[in-house]
Order: sequence, then C-alpha cells, then structure tokens
Amino acid sequence: MKGYRYVSIKEKVLIVSQVIAGGKIQLVADKHRVSRPSVYAWAQRALDALGEALKPDKRGPKFKKGKLEVKDKIATEQRIEIEKLKKTIAKREKEIESLREKISLQKMDIPRPLKCPHCGFEKIYKNGTYKIRIEKFFERLKKGEEKEIVVQQFICPYCKSSVPIPEEKRRVILF
Repeated sequence: MKGYRYVSIKEKVLIVSQVIAGGKIQLVADKHRVSRPSVYAWAQRALDALGEALKPDKRGPKFKKGKLEVKDKIATEQRIEIEKLKKTIAKREKEIESLREKISLQKMDIPRPLKCPHCGFEKIYKNGTYKIRIEKFFERLKKGEEKEIVVQQFICPYCKSSVPIPEEKRRVILF
C-alpha cells in the first residue's frame, strides 16, 4: 500500500473544508497525499451530515400560520353556530312553557256538584265538555287569539239528566 497513510479527523475536516470552499479535489488530494476517491467520500459524508443537522424537522416548536388560521376560523364558525343553537333552544323552551301552561289550565280540577239538582241523587259523573266562544272578544279572535269557555258537563246516573256546573265556576282557556 504505497502512498497511503493514516489521516486524522482534524486533517479530514481541513481537507473537506478546502473542497467545500471551492478547491479542486485533485490538487487538495495531492497536497495532503490522500487519494481522490477518499476525498470524494469524505466530502459527500460531510455534506450529508450538514444537511441532516440543518433539517427543519428537528425538535422544537413549529408554527405554521396556515393551520392556525384555519383552526381559528373553524372555532369562530363553531361559536356562531353554538349561539344560533342557544337562541333556538331558548325559543323552543318558551314555546314548551306556554304549552305547559295551556295543558295545566285544561287539567285543572273542575268542581263537581254534590248532588243532582233534579232528583237529589248524590253520585254524579263527568259527561264530556263543550266550548262557548265569547262574542265580545271578536277583535282578539281576528288576531288569532281565540278565547273560549270550556264547560264541563256532568250526568246523573239515576235520572239521566245533564248537570252543568254554575257559570261562575267555568274557566276560560286560551287556544
């Protein structure tokens, strides 16, 4: 192995830096008494290591503006959608409450007569209802607010006669 010798790491770094600086490989190899293929190999390995060391995918925070802007945009759209849904829920809750009030009015216990006014029998049963529209609320009826009086009827099983409740105990229901 004539002409080859051991080359230290410091000398290899010096040879590679001269090649990277623009020196001709043949001249640098002859000057330091090393083979050209060795200089090519060292230079290539050094450039690969530099490229690997300077890659942007090393550890640390990476902020990509495009992704953050998209996330912010999606978050604002979702907040707007949530507000719309909250308004819709509030509106539906009001409707539910008004319907519950109407149902509670309809389910109110109607006072039952104690006895039949015709024969005096004490067992009286419910026998349906009927509605009476009030004529003096004609303007409200045109607007869509119907006011009706619901009258509960009762029947006597003994004499088979209808027994309505007194007018002062009738209730007004909004429909």
